[in-house]
Amino acid sequence: MIAIGECAQFIVLGPVVADLAPPHLLGRYMSLYGLSFMAGVALGPAVGGALLATSPDAVWWGGALALAVTGAGLLRLGDRIPDPLLQAQCPPPQAVSAADMDSARHSQMNS
Repeated sequence: MIAIGECAQFIVLGPVVADLAPPHLLGRYMSLYGLSFMAGVALGPAVGGALLATSPDAVWWGGALALAVTGAGLLRLGDRIPDPLLQAQCPPPQAVSAADMDSARHSQMNS
């Protein structure tokens, strides 16, 4: 089940990261995405093992603490995370008629 979830994660999150990244920072975004996943795979079992050696309940308390810190950080960010859909304030596309296309082609041929 975990392998199926990881496959779905790579299929979905890779294109999401690529869509969110500005074109000039695409490589950095993709490498940071890969690094963050690999860091979780490497550090998760190590930290979980140390917590389990300390106390079986420590894993749950550690997860709750990590969740609380992450939530507080996201609340603190507030509206500083831009919405990519609102960022591009482009005018709505206008319909182009076939007559407009023909006249544009005719003017290009004459140039």
